[in-house]
Amino acid sequence: MKKISIFITFLVTIGFSQLGMTQVFFGMKFDIVASDPAGVVAAMDKFSESQAAQAAPGNVTLHQYLVNGENPATHAFVVTYPSAEAMDATNARNAISQDWATFLTELNMVSQQAGTMMFRSLGLNTGDPDSITSPNAAGNWIFMNVSDPETYAEAWQELVADGNDLPITSTLIQVVADGTGGITHALIQSSNSMATMLNNPAQANRGWDDFIDEVEDIRTIENRVMTVSLKQWSAD
Repeated sequence: MKKISIFITFLVTIGFSQLGMTQVFFGMKFDIVASDPAGVVAAMDKFSESQAAQAAPGNVTLHQYLVNGENPATHAFVVTYPSAEAMDATNARNAISQDWATFLTELNMVSQQAGTMMFRSLGLNTGDPDSITSPNAAGNWIFMNVSDPETYAEAWQELVADGNDLPITSTLIQVVADGTGGITHALIQSSNSMATMLNNPAQANRGWDDFIDEVEDIRTIENRVMTVSLKQWSAD
C-alpha cells in the first residue's frame, strides 16, 4: 500500500457523523491502516495548532472501523467542504505550508493509505444532527450501487417522511468517485452510541416493507461498515 501523501491534502471539515445538514457540500473519505493509532492522533493534534490548520474552516473527524469486512483499513478521516472554492483554497494553502509537510511526514510514519472516496450531498436527510452529542458517536455506513438514483431518492424520501422518530440521523449522499468499487451512493446513519444504533434497526421504520419493494430491483448493497468517532479537531 502507498504511504499517505497528497491524498490527505484536503483535511478540513465535518465527519460523516455530522452530515445531517441540507446545504450542498462535497467531501472525501480517506481510509488508512494505522500501525500506531495514538501516533495518528498525536500528529493531528500537533498540526491542528498550526497556522495552516487554524486557517481552515470546519473540523476534522477521525473514525475507527469496528466492522469493515475484508477491507484492511483500521481508521478513516472524513472530510467535507462548504464549497469547491474552499477546497481549492485549502489545497493552495497546504501546498506551501511547512507545517503541512511536517504533518504528512509524521503521519506516514504511523499509517498507510488504504483507499479514498469522493462524495457530494443530495440534501436528503432525516433526524436532528444536533441530537448527536457524543464525542464517540456510532456510525452505520451503507454503500450501494443504485441503477435508478431518482427512483431510489424518491422512495427514501417517502420512507423518512413517514413520521419515523428513531434516535438516529440518516443522510443520503452520492459517491462521485471510488476507484473501481462501483459504489454510487451511501446511506450514512449516526447515533450517540452503538447500543442505540443496534436497538433501532432500519427495519423499525414505518413504511420499511414498502420501501424495500420499491428499491430491491434498483440497488445493490456493496458494503456495510460500523464505526465509532474517535476525535474531532476544529479551528479556534
